[in-house]
Amino acid sequence: MSKAVKVCFGILLLAVSSPLLAQQCIPVDHGTEEYIALNQFWGTNIPICQIAPGNNNAFADRNNRVVWADQNWLDSMASRYGSFAATGILAHEWGHMVQGPISGTAAELQADCLAGVFMRGRGLPEQAVIEFATANWFAGDAEMSLGGHGTGLQRRNAALRGYTGFQPAMNVYQLVQLCPASFL
Repeated sequence: MSKAVKVCFGILLLAVSSPLLAQQCIPVDHGTEEYIALNQFWGTNIPICQIAPGNNNAFADRNNRVVWADQNWLDSMASRYGSFAATGILAHEWGHMVQGPISGTAAELQADCLAGVFMRGRGLPEQAVIEFATANWFAGDAEMSLGGHGTGLQRRNAALRGYTGFQPAMNVYQLVQLCPASFL
C-alpha cells in the first residue's frame, strides 16, 4: 500500500484515545500476527482487546481507537470456515477504523471490501478471501436494510471485489472507487 493511501486514510481515523485501554486491554491471542500486519498495512497503532467470552462478536470502537473481539468466537469462526475467516473478521474491523465516520449497511460493505484489500495487500492466497467471504455469506442479513450488514451475497461480493481489485500502487481515490461507501 502506498504511503499516500496510508496517510489519507489515517487522516480519516478518529483521534480520540482512552487511558482506560492501557489498563484493561487483554490482547486477543488469535489475532497477534494479524494485529501487527493490520497496523503496518494501514499505518495505524490500534490494539485488539478481548471482550468477555460468549459475546460472539468483534467490533471497532472508533471513539477509543480499539478493536474488541471474543477470542473463543474468533477461534470457532476459524474452526468452522478456515483460519483466514478470523483474519478477515479482524481486517473488517480495521476497515471500520480507517473508513471515517460513516455507518449503516454502506459502512459494513465498505469494511468488507477493505478487508479484501488487506488480504490481497498482505499477499494472502485467494483461499483466504474465500474463507472470509464464506463466513460473510452466512453472517449476512436475510433482507437488504439501511442499518444492517448487507445480504450474504453483498458481503461476499464486497470482500471479493477488494481482494481482486486491489493493486499496491493505488492512491486513496482509487481505493475509494474500489471500495465505495455504497450498497454495491
